[in-house]
Amino acid sequence: MNPQASQNLVAIAQGVSDKLLKQISFPSPLRALTEIGMFAGVFLAAGFISLGLGVRDMLAPMVPVILVIMLANVASGVYRRDITNSIMNIYVHSAYGFLLATIGFMVTIGLFFPAFADTKFIFFFLFFSFFVSNTVRPLISGTDFMDGGGRRTN
Repeated sequence: MNPQASQNLVAIAQGVSDKLLKQISFPSPLRALTEIGMFAGVFLAAGFISLGLGVRDMLAPMVPVILVIMLANVASGVYRRDITNSIMNIYVHSAYGFLLATIGFMVTIGLFFPAFADTKFIFFFLFFSFFVSNTVRPLISGTDFMDGGGRRTN
C-alpha cells in the first residue's frame, strides 16, 4: 500500500471516530433518573401485563435491560445539548437510539433471560418504550416546540 493511500485511510478513520465520539453524551443526573424510572415503569408494566410476574421476579432482568437501553441512548447522541434546538433533531436521535436499544434489548433478553423472550412481552415493552420516551423526552430536554420542525428563519 502506498503512503498516500495509507494517509487517506488514517484520515478517514480519524474523521469517523471523531464523529462517533462527538455523539456520545451523558444525561444530567436528574434526566437520567427520570428516564431510568420511565423505562423501569414500562418494563414492570409490560412484565405484569404480558407475563403475570411480580416486581420481585422482574428486578434481576430489569437492571441490565435498562442499562443497555440507556447506553444505546448515550451512543445515539440524544442527550447532546446542541440537538435540543429542534424537536426533529431529538426525534431523529431518539429513533436511532431506539434502534440501537432494540438490538441490545433483544440480545440481552435472548442470551440472559430467555423466560422474558415472549413475543407479547417484547411487543409491549418496545411499543410503550418508544411511545413513552418520545413523549417524555422532548418535555424534559428543554426543546423549543415552536421551531417549525427545524426550519431556519433568517
